[in-house]
Amino acid sequence: MKLNSDLNYRIDHRRDAIIAAINAGDLASLLHDQLVREIKYNRGCRLRGFSEGPITFNPTYKYDPGSDDYDTSEKHGAPAWCDRILWRSRVATRVNQLHYRRYEANVSDHRPISAAFSITLKTFDKETREKAHADLQAEWFEEQQRLLTAVTKFYVGQALI
Repeated sequence: MKLNSDLNYRIDHRRDAIIAAINAGDLASLLHDQLVREIKYNRGCRLRGFSEGPITFNPTYKYDPGSDDYDTSEKHGAPAWCDRILWRSRVATRVNQLHYRRYEANVSDHRPISAAFSITLKTFDKETREKAHADLQAEWFEEQQRLLTAVTKFYVGQALI
C-alpha cells in the first residue's frame, strides 16, 4: 500500500533556522519533523506501520510561486516537507525503494516529488494454478449445462418451445 499526499506536517524550528540549515546542507537536523514524531509517538496515528525512504532533498513546501525563493510574503511561511510518499507492506523485505526525489517545477508553492519501487510478489506453483483453473472450468461447464437444462425444461413446460 502506498500513500502520497500533501500531509501538512511541519518542521518545528524557526523559519530562519530552517533556511540556515538548508543553506548549510544540514538536512539531518531538520528531518525529525512533526510527521516523524506523530508516527513514532502517537499510538492512535493511522500512519503507524508506514515507512518512508530517506529524504535527501530540500523541503518541498512554501516557495514563492514561479520562483526558487522560500516564502517572502508577509506570512513568511517556514519551509517543510509537506509532500511525502509513505508505504507499507506486510513483508517489508518485499519492497525496495529505488528512488525518492523532488523536481524543480516552480509553478506553485510546492515542489513535486516521486518515488519508485521494486516489489517482490508472492510466487506460485504453475502446476497447482493450472489444475485449479481446469477444475474451475469444468465446474463452470457443469453449471452451464445445469442452467441450460433448467431453462429448456421451463420453456418446454410453458409450451414456448
